[in-house]
Amino acid sequence: MQQWQAQGLGIVWITLLLDDPNEGPPTQTGVDYWIETFGIQSAHIAADPFFQMVPGQSVGTPQFSIIDPRDMKVISLQEGGGTQSILTNLAQQNM
Repeated sequence: MQQWQAQGLGIVWITLLLDDPNEGPPTQTGVDYWIETFGIQSAHIAADPFFQMVPGQSVGTPQFSIIDPRDMKVISLQEGGGTQSILTNLAQQNM
């Protein structure tokens, strides 16, 4: 994320929690715990208790959704990693 900031790409990273530390539905308390435990400063953290961002009936984590901010369409949805080049290319196109 720091590399993207240094390049001026304007990428915004959002992490949605799907459960709390005790395996229950995520809450603001869980979000606060996540931020404090991992020292999060350069990303946004939110709770998704109703799985609004989960396509279908199940999700493998981590799941990465890349959304084009110009039209709010999902251009990539991937479980696991490997989305960095897609994200970087989209940000460079939108500069």
